[in-house]
Formats: sequence, structure tokens, C-alpha cells
Amino acid sequence: MIMGEFGFRGISEVIATTVSESGEPNAAPIGIISDGNLSARVYTNTQTYANIKATNKMVANIVDDPLLFVLSALTKLPLDEICMGGEYPVLKAANAWVVFECSIEDNPRCATVILRPLRKKILKRSIQPVNRGFNAVIEATIYATRYLAMKDPKYLRWIKHCEKIVIKCGGEREKESMRKLKEFFGADRKNCG
Repeated sequence: MIMGEFGFRGISEVIATTVSESGEPNAAPIGIISDGNLSARVYTNTQTYANIKATNKMVANIVDDPLLFVLSALTKLPLDEICMGGEYPVLKAANAWVVFECSIEDNPRCATVILRPLRKKILKRSIQPVNRGFNAVIEATIYATRYLAMKDPKYLRWIKHCEKIVIKCGGEREKESMRKLKEFFGADRKNCG
């Protein structure tokens, strides 16, 4: 079963890659919800939503690079990070990926996407101990996307809290990721750290 084999439990953070009808790839972090079935919630004003709506496909890329989460959330990933050799866009840095067929349950602001696995591939199995700094970068990235969607300043305070954890517990890649996240906010930087 795909849930156990790929470790999906609760809400698992991945980077979704999708492609538009015209063939342009997009990457964005997404939480895969595992509650006996697999689904995700996607804001309806995003490119990810538009692409899923157009193609009914999404690739869940399992990665362990915190910087890719930040960059895919807040910028357009460079094309050299995405492999377009096959039918679906896959991140070159993915440890594994799953192609899903998607069906959308529309809501005005945030749609639920029901996921049905079509293809999967494990590229490398690496041992990754839990690092609180990495987890804090993921949380900060989620808060950044929520701040952008809702403009609620509490998310900037929560990013600052995550930054303290990254400084204490993270390695250089986590610290670089937090710097990039803060750079993105520019004018809000003083509020965010």
C-alpha cells in the first residue's frame, strides 16, 4: 500500500509538481492528508490548483532539502530543478515520487483534492534522523504561505519563533533556508525576525 511504503501518515509535507495545459511545470509545497485515503487541500487562487484542474494530475515529490520547500513556496523553481523527461514533472532532488490522479471537491477558497496513486518510484533510501531545525523550516514555510494568503500578522510572529529553533537546532542548509524565507518578505522582515 502506498501510504505505508512512502510513509504517508497524518499530514505529510511534500513538494507537488504539476504541469499546465501548455506544458509549463510548477512546484509548490503541499500537505498530503492520510486518513485511510489520501487527499490534499489547495488554495483555489494558485497555479497548483489551476494545473490540477486542467490535467487531473499531480506528482508528490518526497525531498529532504529544506531550501527546496522555501523556494517552491515563495518563488518559481528554476527549470533545471525539474526533470521533464517523462510524462510528468519530477524534481531532480526527489528521494521518491508518486504520480496521482486527482479529483477536485471545489470550495470557494480552498479545494479538497482526492488523490489516487498511478505510478511511483523510490530513487534513494536515505537515513534521516529527525532534525528540529528542518521541521521548523517546514513550519515557517507553511506559515509564510498562510500569511501570503490571509495577511494575518500572527503568522509572522510564528515564523520568528521557528527561526529561533532553526538557529539553535538547524544545520547550514536549514539556516540558509530561513535566510531565504526572510529575504522574500523584504518590507515585512522586521516583523518576521
